[in-house]
Amino acid sequence: MNIALHDVIIDAVQEVLAKVYRGEAVESTHFGSIAVVNSEGELLYYAGDPRLSTFTRSALKPFQATALIERGGLERFGFSQKGLAIMCGSHSGSEEHVGQVRENLEKINLDESFLQCGTHPPIDYRSFDILPRREETFTPVQHNCSGKHSGLLALALLLNEDPKRYPEFDSQVQHIVYELVSEVFDVPADQLIWAIDGCSIPNCAMTIDKFALGWARLASRTTDKPERKDAFEKVIAAMQAYPLMVSGERRSDYYLMQALPKEIVCKLGGEAIQGVALLDQGWGVAVKIADGGFRALAPVVVEVLRQLDVLTDDRLDHVERLIRPRVYNNRKLLVGHIEPAFRLKQA
Repeated sequence: MNIALHDVIIDAVQEVLAKVYRGEAVESTHFGSIAVVNSEGELLYYAGDPRLSTFTRSALKPFQATALIERGGLERFGFSQKGLAIMCGSHSGSEEHVGQVRENLEKINLDESFLQCGTHPPIDYRSFDILPRREETFTPVQHNCSGKHSGLLALALLLNEDPKRYPEFDSQVQHIVYELVSEVFDVPADQLIWAIDGCSIPNCAMTIDKFALGWARLASRTTDKPERKDAFEKVIAAMQAYPLMVSGERRSDYYLMQALPKEIVCKLGGEAIQGVALLDQGWGVAVKIADGGFRALAPVVVEVLRQLDVLTDDRLDHVERLIRPRVYNNRKLLVGHIEPAFRLKQA
């Protein structure tokens, strides 16, 4: 297992994916790369460098949850479909989200003290422009990754491992995840770059065409393991049924899955990476904004789906906020906008 930190982006050939306008003039640009891959690993479309290597961050969550599902963890502990959806997601910390994470923990007879994700103000605060009160404190259950952590705790118990060890590099939990990631994304284990994610769980870097391959295999349920195919089916069903658990109100994954409720499942991650499973085509999409700028990610992903004819004009009302995001100043005056600036190339 390679845990060294590498300069994985700097030398890649990048392309301008989005431009930020102030008035009618371009003020900033966001570079990045895109890969669209089928379940055989064939590159179909791209922009920038499809061999760009970057960390997968929270966009890996559906696959981390797969490790629990294919070992019978849902049935063993009686997790609901909604409980699985929040394991695959980065929730907003709303009362509904917090209640679901607590329900997951109750099913494994552990309390919130076992969560090792840390704390931060709920994403809902940012989504709704809420300022924390001076005296307000937050707990790990409000952390956007606490759903994932509830699933990894369950996996530790399933393996008869001390649940306190679940984030450790050498735990049984993480070794099972390493093996699954290597298989699903078709990357030899010794070529994966591992480091610590924002929520203290090991996270890996790989090239974005390989990351897109994993999403294509999820989309097409491509695997030679019956238990993994069943797990992929359950992940897709849960994310489709409960997109709010995967994301939250006023957030891009929620809008995208509302716009295409039967056609896609998707998950973004820190530093502006996105994975999308195109279910009808059996394709996977990976998008990375080089500077980690989230403001550019959603309009770029929407434009990818439009150029692939997945997101049609009659569905655009669901993603209106994402198509050409407006830029406001501190007085809430409209001063500019963000728009995509690329054309996908056929491989």
